[in-house]
Amino acid sequence: MGDYEGSEAAAVDAARRWLEGMSNKNPVASASLWAGGHFDIVCHSGLRILHLHGGRAVCRFRVPAHLTDADMNWQPGAIAAVIDNVGAAAIMTTEGIIKISVEFDISYFSAAKVDEEVEIDARIVQHKGKKLTAVIVEVRKKEGGHLVAVGRQWMSAARPAGAGLIPGHSSRL
Repeated sequence: MGDYEGSEAAAVDAARRWLEGMSNKNPVASASLWAGGHFDIVCHSGLRILHLHGGRAVCRFRVPAHLTDADMNWQPGAIAAVIDNVGAAAIMTTEGIIKISVEFDISYFSAAKVDEEVEIDARIVQHKGKKLTAVIVEVRKKEGGHLVAVGRQWMSAARPAGAGLIPGHSSRL
């Protein structure tokens, strides 16, 4: 899908390590150690990767109490953080680099409650030249498949050429 010149396996491995790094950290003890910062660690703690390959990332997440509002609904900002990073991981599987959102739109459809399990499905839908990639991310309740939110993003490379995350990879733009 992308024009990544390294091995796809290396790109997928880098995406997996990046997502797992956020989801497996202790939110309090590891905040200063993770480049994503405290917010990303808190929002992704417990995220489980189901599929990561070929421009697609599928994850499951159980909504923890600390990410809910007074009505025990998953907070929209926490949903946005998960959509943003799972979308970036989908792109990373083909391009080998993390891209950042330059246009980000989310539609919210229904609430996910504390302890409810959701599935996050991100997939690349378009490339525009070598710099921009579009991804769509759907968040659905595992039980019943009801739509919680849909994120649509255009993402662009933030790192200069030669600064890829995979050893020996040059992120030529």
